[in-house]
Amino acid sequence: MSPFYKGGHQLIPTTLSQLRKIAKSEEYRMEPILKYKKSGRLLEIGPWMGIFSCNAKDAGFEVTAIEMNAQCVDFLNRVVGVRAIQSCDPAATLTAMDERFNVIALWHSLEHLPNPWVVLQLAAERLAPGGILLIAVPNIESYDVSVLKSAWAHLDVPRHLFFYTARSLEKLCSANGLETLELTTSDRLSRILSRNAWCQQAASIVPIKYVRRLLGFLLYQIAKQKSGGNGSGLTAVVIKPE
Repeated sequence: MSPFYKGGHQLIPTTLSQLRKIAKSEEYRMEPILKYKKSGRLLEIGPWMGIFSCNAKDAGFEVTAIEMNAQCVDFLNRVVGVRAIQSCDPAATLTAMDERFNVIALWHSLEHLPNPWVVLQLAAERLAPGGILLIAVPNIESYDVSVLKSAWAHLDVPRHLFFYTARSLEKLCSANGLETLELTTSDRLSRILSRNAWCQQAASIVPIKYVRRLLGFLLYQIAKQKSGGNGSGLTAVVIKPE
C-alpha cells in the first residue's frame, strides 16, 4: 500500500515551532481525552507528522507513536521529542510491547489497517486498567454518504480498507472488554469532514475557484440541516474498567 501514501496528506515541517503553529488549530482533538485523563502514558497509532502527538506532549502526556513513514518517525524522534517507532504492522508492534498506556488514540488510522479488529484487541490489552481508547473513523452511515454515495470524499479508495458503523464499532469494543464513554457523529472533526466532502463535490462540478467555494459552502449548509448531526466522522471514547 505504500505507493498510495507517497507525499502524505501534508508536508512535514522542519521545526517544532512550525508544527505547533499547525497543531494549534487542532487542539480541539485533545478535548475528549482531557475529559477523562490529564496526564499519563499516551500511545498514538498512525500520527503521520504528529499534530495530535505534539499537542498531547505539550498537554503533559508521555507520548509514544507508531508510524510507518520513516521521515515522520525521524521528525517525531529528533524534532518533536516523541518516542516514535517505525512500523507498517501496528499489530506486531503492539504484540512486542510490554508497556501499559493510560490513553491510546487512533485518529482516522483504523480504516487504513488490514487487520483493524486485531489492532483493537491488542490496544485493549495494552491499556492500563482505567485507561481510555479513542477511535475516530469515517462515518459510513452519514447523511453525506447517503447522498454522495461513491463520490463521498472519505471513501478514499484504495487507502481506506474497512469501515465501521457506530453499532459495529461498539460491539467490537465491548467484545474486547471495553465500555463506551461517549460516541458521536456530530463533533467538530465530523463537521469538518462533512464540509470537506461537500467542498470536494463542488470542486468536481464547478472549475471556477470562488464559485466552487460558495457552492461547497451552500451544499454543506443544506446537508448540515438535513443530517440531524449525523456527519462524516464517527468518534468513540471507550474505557478499560478498573
